[in-house]
Amino acid sequence: MEGNASRRTLRLLLIIVLCTALSGCLHVKAAMTISGEDTVSGEVLVTTETPDGKVPFELRPPPNLADRVQVRPHAEGTRVGANLSFNDLTFQEVEQLASAMSPTDSRFSMRMYRAGSLVVFEGSADLTPLADTDSGIELKLGAPGEITTTNGEESAGTVTWLLQPGEITQTSATFQFSTGSGMDWIGWALLVGVGATVAAVLVATLALRNHLRTRPGARL
Repeated sequence: MEGNASRRTLRLLLIIVLCTALSGCLHVKAAMTISGEDTVSGEVLVTTETPDGKVPFELRPPPNLADRVQVRPHAEGTRVGANLSFNDLTFQEVEQLASAMSPTDSRFSMRMYRAGSLVVFEGSADLTPLADTDSGIELKLGAPGEITTTNGEESAGTVTWLLQPGEITQTSATFQFSTGSGMDWIGWALLVGVGATVAAVLVATLALRNHLRTRPGARL
């Protein structure tokens, strides 16, 4: 269940693009942070220009997430749009939010998963419908720990991708950090090691007691 949610974790940040693709010039600024507890917080600002100044799309989060997801109208100069923010969502809740915001579209694919102390993000975005527009799409992803590999621009623990209209963009990043909400593989190995040591001591103690009992005149 969580694996399916992880694959949609960042999908929300890009899938909104198609909702306004027909409106011409689209600007999207998306940023998301993964915490040490494996919860997700983020913000998405989507703006465009329309002749009548009306926003050509509507973002509606699920009612059960209303306490942690907010949508506010945005207007600046000739640009209008919406600002969506969310805080401390689980992977399952992010999946629910992404599903509610837009239907599934094969132009976008995302995958995020944990492997021991590594969190891996992989994505693909097809922005060919936005060709020949003055659109600009910026995606930022941050997490605690070290960035081990990425094809984006790295700075101070954050990876940034600038998605170009009319192109298919591949995104990838790997962060190294241990979750605070569960035991990583190192902790598990230490626990197994301690357990094995305790078991060995117990076996040795029982063996010694058995040996002493077999000695003539032993009283235990």
